[in-house]
Amino acid sequence: MTHLAWDDCCNTRDLGGLPTRGGGHIRPRALIRSDILSRLTPAGQQALVDYGVVTVIDLRWPTEVTAEPSAFGAGGARLHLPVYRNLPLENRSSPFIEQIDNAPSRSAIYCLTLDHCQPEVAAIVGAVADAPTGGVLLHCHAGKDRTGLIIALLLGLVGVPGEAIAADYAASEERLWPLFRRMQSAAADDPARLAALQSKVPTAPPETILDMLQHVRMHYDGVRGYLLAAGLTELELARVEQRLVENEE
Repeated sequence: MTHLAWDDCCNTRDLGGLPTRGGGHIRPRALIRSDILSRLTPAGQQALVDYGVVTVIDLRWPTEVTAEPSAFGAGGARLHLPVYRNLPLENRSSPFIEQIDNAPSRSAIYCLTLDHCQPEVAAIVGAVADAPTGGVLLHCHAGKDRTGLIIALLLGLVGVPGEAIAADYAASEERLWPLFRRMQSAAADDPARLAALQSKVPTAPPETILDMLQHVRMHYDGVRGYLLAAGLTELELARVEQRLVENEE
């Protein structure tokens, strides 16, 4: 993994280099994950473009996008800027959303999201399959939970070992703590804001994503089985693999 210093994002990295089955690896600059792009300075925006990102997939809810618009919200209509797609992972009008929100653990939230948001997952992975040649960047707000779930599925699909997926997931914790401490400092004189921040402590234990992958194996016969059940085709999954994997010569 390569951490990317794009002002003013803090949890941005290129998944290139992660090993895949058969001796291959994730292609550099093909799959990037990040926290919210609204924070990017003009220099940070240019760094993203210069890195070869051609598609930005924003996993946030529409209300979040309205409150903090993406730096690339109009990218599809502007020359030399990435195509921007807002594809929320969670359907907030789903009858299961209360069950998801009140799940007893983060891994349970992830598993319930997979079970009850299959059309949304299929749309996101399908967008990766259909993206034009170049880098695809996925992000939510912190770049840890919603982004972590989709990245885990993409990496699992192409054969990245579970321990490497979990290590990538856990890397978000270290990257997010400085931002969290800045938020704490800014809220120091506001007890209500400070108390609300406690639900946003950036923990990312590797066991969380491993539990999710185990759920997918037990209930869907693996990531490929899950994505096919969600409505994707073998051709779409093959396009994802061709896009992400670089095999050894």
